[in-house]
Amino acid sequence: MITYNSLNNLLHQIDPVEELMLSGKYQFGSTLVDGMNVCVLDPEPVYPFLNFPNPNIKIVKTGRFHDIPEHIHSWIEMGYMYSGSCTHTIKGQPYTLKKGQLYILDSDTPHSIQYLGEKNIHISFVFSRKYFKDSLFTKLTGNSVLSSFLINSISEHTYHDNFILFNSENNRRISTYINEILCEHLSASVNSFDIINSYIDLLFLELVNVYEADQTKLELHNPNPSIIPILKYIESNYKTCDLKGIANIFGMNPNYLTTFIKKYTGLSFKQLIQQQRFEFINMQLLNTSRSIEEIAIEAGYENTTYFYKKYKETFGCTPKEYREKHVTISGYPK
Repeated sequence: MITYNSLNNLLHQIDPVEELMLSGKYQFGSTLVDGMNVCVLDPEPVYPFLNFPNPNIKIVKTGRFHDIPEHIHSWIEMGYMYSGSCTHTIKGQPYTLKKGQLYILDSDTPHSIQYLGEKNIHISFVFSRKYFKDSLFTKLTGNSVLSSFLINSISEHTYHDNFILFNSENNRRISTYINEILCEHLSASVNSFDIINSYIDLLFLELVNVYEADQTKLELHNPNPSIIPILKYIESNYKTCDLKGIANIFGMNPNYLTTFIKKYTGLSFKQLIQQQRFEFINMQLLNTSRSIEEIAIEAGYENTTYFYKKYKETFGCTPKEYREKHVTISGYPK
């Protein structure tokens, strides 16, 4: 089993691609995309990540001895600064990425990385859009409207900048999860597929915490309205809150608030409320023996007929069928 120390030594070794860079023989092709000369890359694992036990995730160590020119690819990229720092330019805007920081970059977004040098290790994790949306979206959106917002932040249905930078440099969990994923790729076990998926789940759940903390700090210095406190309020008061009441609390016109929420989440106010209510209801269905009507009323549905209709539209089954499908004979969730 590979150790963190041997992982560190391996990542700092000069690999065959970097040898070509040092010799001046490594070249990038370019093509014209939307009037710009960029590379179109299909990220493939290179030394030391030639094998990938989980086909949904590819890992690429960025070559250190050559500028990585502006390029695009069809994968969603999660970049992590393992050691040192680098200048990463996204859509013409340069950013300094520090050790321990991480970003998520949407597909087909032009970006480049300046010459790294020997001590700066940058790792790219690339996900297919299907894996990112189907697997991660499904797992995270069930937790809160804030989780949904994070995933939707790079969705084509919402207003976004095509990437999110996480100030995770002091987060022990993220560095641990990243190291474990790297080690599992380099020294695969019979359960590597599931192990890596589990660490990815934990990683993204922790990124929600980092993102929320980042946004809370920004709110203290930003006079403009922010979506985060609104989402927090909805998350805590979804059973009783209404649009006019929230608009009054945050000093906004109800019509503007509707547009504001839609712009940043891709969902209407009613859809956000319904999402949070259904999360509560499903947790109750799986973990209690309470009646469906009692649960629905507590979640804020006074009209149970309307509740049953919306529930079936969302999940394709009745609440009773959902409970029967997901709860074992012993009474515990499957």
